Amino acid sequence: MGVTIHSAGDRACASDASNRRDVSVVMTIKNDSMGLTQTLDSLVQQARLPDDIVIVDGGSSDGTLDVAKVFAETHPMARVVIAPGANIARGRNIGVADASGEIIATIDAGCRADPYWLANLIAPFERDPQIEFVAGIYRIEPRNLFEQVVGLATMRGQLEPFNPARFNPSARSMALTKSLWQRAGGWPEWVDFSEDTLFDLKLRAMGAEPYFAGDAVVHWRPRTSLRSVARQFYGYGTGRGQTQIESEQIHYNLRNFAMIAACTIGLAFSWWAFVPLLAFATYFYVYAFHNRAIKIVRRTRHRIAYPLCMVVMWTVLASHTMGFVVGTLRRWRGGNTLAKLRESYFPTHIQKHAGT
Repeated sequence: MGVTIHSAGDRACASDASNRRDVSVVMTIKNDSMGLTQTLDSLVQQARLPDDIVIVDGGSSDGTLDVAKVFAETHPMARVVIAPGANIARGRNIGVADASGEIIATIDAGCRADPYWLANLIAPFERDPQIEFVAGIYRIEPRNLFEQVVGLATMRGQLEPFNPARFNPSARSMALTKSLWQRAGGWPEWVDFSEDTLFDLKLRAMGAEPYFAGDAVVHWRPRTSLRSVARQFYGYGTGRGQTQIESEQIHYNLRNFAMIAACTIGLAFSWWAFVPLLAFATYFYVYAFHNRAIKIVRRTRHRIAYPLCMVVMWTVLASHTMGFVVGTLRRWRGGNTLAKLRESYFPTHIQKHAGT
């Protein structure tokens, strides 16, 4: 099955009631009461209401669970599943197992779903019963220039269009049949980060290419500080290190870091080492991000966005690479455990089919 693009003009082509299929919205949450409130408020304002909402709490301690319980008490289609200690992947699997719908839509707490998000996300399933996997999209909703720069610099599809054929959907906005989830074995619970990528790659390798629903939109606020950006990409890097999925770019970055480090050490022996040090630093850490920074300046109409973009990308690069190293070390310390878990979840023959 190839990638199909669903455009704005398809909104009027929603299926009739005779093709209606039950849909459950599943979301995980932990210690984000404000984000949960925003997401739930947007779900009850959908043009197509979900038949079922499952909220899986991973052990909140800040009042988030109370928000979820109050919502469930006032909205009969919602319920809360308490799963202390569950990571995101396990939380999603628990929620899907508990869901009653034959179609599962997922969203992240903190997102604001467009009023037509669910209708547009589910319409492909109801028009074509052969479709099993639909990718929605997300758009940034920044509140200041820094957040806008973070979103444009780090979120795929925000600065320029992305290629649907290479887009791995985020559980922030996607849907699939419950039967496909069962055949895939669910999200990989043995990784705490990058579980979406591994799950998407497995679905693709199984032949379930996503139908691209370009009008199934959720709005998402970018990270609000450099520290939170670093924490986010450190987590992503850790997941990449544990799974070794799509690790070629990280190896490239590690090589660049090694070259910079060698030149820095060389300064102790000769000032001439400053020449390659400056050349490498300029090429790898300024020129590499220059075009992106220029586009962001044009989009925001603020010159200060250029250095902001550079700082954000340096933070992303350093934290992501550091996370990859830590994740790889954890993989090694675990002996063959993680390798066996990955092989069990994602066998070598379908890894090759997926191009990993």
